[in-house]
Amino acid sequence: MRAVEQVLLHCGADWKGKKLMIDIDNKAVVHGLSNRTIRGGSMQVLQRWLLLATEWDLELDARWIPTKNNALADVLSRRETNRIADLAPQLVHPKSGLPASGF
Repeated sequence: MRAVEQVLLHCGADWKGKKLMIDIDNKAVVHGLSNRTIRGGSMQVLQRWLLLATEWDLELDARWIPTKNNALADVLSRRETNRIADLAPQLVHPKSGLPASGF
């Protein structure tokens, strides 16, 4: 949930007025977004999602996908750096265009 929150915080304004389909591998979160309620501490995060969506006129929709089909997002949300490097080395060691620019 925190990963989606960060995406909304950083990119939400760019998507103003759009419908976002969020692939989530947690059935409880998908259910929570669909029903606009979830139990426990996650409710605060869900409320922030909904406030951000309201601020930028976003329609949020979620669909459940199996974790095996969402491996990169799963390790990113858990901050498992070794597995991130295995699945997407470009995220850990991005290539920079600076040398080509003379820097």
